[in-house]
Amino acid sequence: MAAEVDQVARHVEQLSRGLRDAGLRLTHQRLEVVRAIAADETHPDVETVYEAVRERVPTISLDTVYRTLATLAERGLVTRVQFTPGPARYDANPSRHHHFVCTRCGLVRDVEDRDLDAIRATAEVTRIGRADAVTVQFRGVCTACQTREVTTE
Repeated sequence: MAAEVDQVARHVEQLSRGLRDAGLRLTHQRLEVVRAIAADETHPDVETVYEAVRERVPTISLDTVYRTLATLAERGLVTRVQFTPGPARYDANPSRHHHFVCTRCGLVRDVEDRDLDAIRATAEVTRIGRADAVTVQFRGVCTACQTREVTTE
């Protein structure tokens, strides 16, 4: 699913600047990886990013995609996440948000909700340690999978 055009442009600029700040040249291949991850709201894995970029840059290597995403993650510009069994996925949304994960198809979508943002660590949590962030993950069945269930019954 494509993100809004101005939002994608901001993400591309931020991620590109991060690569340059890391001392890397912003090659055409790296720029295409940045564009692909910035435009994809589905939290893609490396293979998905690779396939998207390969359509525009057939000579790109899978290693270039891996290294570029790893550098972005190391710099805190994208987040490497593991919502479901399988490969790690990458989240390029820098704003505070939470997630809905479909337990059937693996769909991951961002949830932006001020009420969820207001959740603070409880006494039970602070007994364990200092919480630097709180994120909420909803796990369930997405509407598309629910619709498929109804039509196959």
